Amino acid sequence: MGKRNKVVKLTQKKIRYIIRYKTNNISTKSIAKDLKLSESTVKRVWMHWIRTKMPLNINKFGRKKKKMDESSEQLILEVTLITSAGAST
Repeated sequence: MGKRNKVVKLTQKKIRYIIRYKTNNISTKSIAKDLKLSESTVKRVWMHWIRTKMPLNINKFGRKKKKMDESSEQLILEVTLITSAGAST
């Protein structure tokens, strides 16, 4: 799953690890290798820490879900039933 979505690879635990090791002057390359992240991800977390002194906030990813009204839901169900019935004959 990590290959398809890079956000999944970054957790709060890894963010704390990056900040701790970067404050101890460990290289970005070695941290990235240890955590199996890209160097740019480590740099992004570190630069956010330098600017704000707060860990990077991990937001939810993907498309936002839309609320659907009852009539639209019923229409989709009807069309699905009609098209699936027609495909089998």
